Amino acid sequence: MGGRVIPTASHGAGVPRHRPPVDTRWRRLALVAGALVVAAGVVAASATVATRGDDPPDTVAVADPSGVTMPTGDGSGWKRVFSEDFARPTPTGGFEADYADRFSVYHGFADTAGTGRYQSSALTAHDGVLDMRLRTTSSGTPLAGGVVPLVDGWWGGQTSGRYSVRMKSDEVDGYGVAVLLWSDDNAWADGEVDFPEGALGAPAGLNVHCLADPAEKCIQHQTGASLADWHTYTIEWTPTRMSFLVDDTVVGTTTENIPTARMHLVVQAGSNDGRPPRSASGSLLIDWVTIDVPAAGAEPQATMPDDVTARDVPSWVGDARTQGDAAAARAG
Repeated sequence: MGGRVIPTASHGAGVPRHRPPVDTRWRRLALVAGALVVAAGVVAASATVATRGDDPPDTVAVADPSGVTMPTGDGSGWKRVFSEDFARPTPTGGFEADYADRFSVYHGFADTAGTGRYQSSALTAHDGVLDMRLRTTSSGTPLAGGVVPLVDGWWGGQTSGRYSVRMKSDEVDGYGVAVLLWSDDNAWADGEVDFPEGALGAPAGLNVHCLADPAEKCIQHQTGASLADWHTYTIEWTPTRMSFLVDDTVVGTTTENIPTARMHLVVQAGSNDGRPPRSASGSLLIDWVTIDVPAAGAEPQATMPDDVTARDVPSWVGDARTQGDAAAARAG
């Protein structure tokens, strides 16, 4: 980025990533009289429930905006439990109502940097993507956007899984993104895994927080992938290993600080530390999201990198460039 130092997205020290229902353990979101009530701040929106397996009548066929089609299944011991490619367009700012059966949407509370505010009006589905439009309102409030996928309509997570998000962003001064696994009980001590994380348009980062001291990051790595380009980011979480992939290539793996509590996937974009310039404006675009869990009776293994050094250490990070450098160093 021209040598400019770009801050990574800030969550704040122990600031709740979102506000879950009072009972955070696997609560079915109630569809009552055509309305969905989400206890994340206070949200009420009309629900249009689509029958999965049959395309809703308002679904439109669009070419893959990122050039890569959402995979229909993963195999290798994994079972697909959630997938969304945003084929249903919505009115501007109308994502929450039209996708109420698929996502819990952040609304009405401060982002984790404390300078922006989550608003459902920042989200629109169009041209086969979810568009999180980051900007400052006329009243001076930086907008933020956040979503939590609902697996079979349930708010809540898993104790292992495979999570993939295909996304890109504009470079927007003062704004960042974090795709993360976060505790169903909203307890930082349960762990936090961020991938990708970074300023919009900057290199994608990987951060695994220490279970013993969640304010510290036991893995912190900047990958060679730019958030400004289309990439598929994948977290593979098993009881014994977590691996992190960019476009199916492993860029990190660890056997340490693996969460054991229920966690759920979150995608959030908002202000970094400080107040973004009022003129800053741009989008985080998501082509598709998938979630897999272990198939019945299966124990899928996290993918290992090609670099042989990864098999000898508890935690390993690298990318195509650093792996090549390490290979050259060993050869020399």
